Amino acid sequence: MAEFTFMEQQMLIQGLSEQQQVLFNSQFASEKRDRTLIFVVSLILGYLGVDRFLVGDIGWGVLKLLTFGGCGILWLVDLFLIWGRVDDYNRRKAHEIVSTIKMMTPAAPPPAAPAA
Repeated sequence: MAEFTFMEQQMLIQGLSEQQQVLFNSQFASEKRDRTLIFVVSLILGYLGVDRFLVGDIGWGVLKLLTFGGCGILWLVDLFLIWGRVDDYNRRKAHEIVSTIKMMTPAAPPPAAPAA
């Protein structure tokens, strides 16, 4: 899947108030993963599964840890796949943050009935 772009992020927060958008931006900035950094981690420590742990794939991380990257095969495959996993992680986190912000916001009171 393609990179989680700024335009996609703006479409996601379109219905939020300005204060909610600021809250989203601060939370997302602290939780998103950088594609290049994760690739470097995958290159250096991928055989131990550290890259998969960082993008939330705990099962694959444990498998790579116990098999030393599937004897190098999983490590090599992940060098090509990790970019997409980082994008999926960032997209998933953005959706979680938006849904949490929407749940925290109290519902608007119903309009008052017209006076008779």
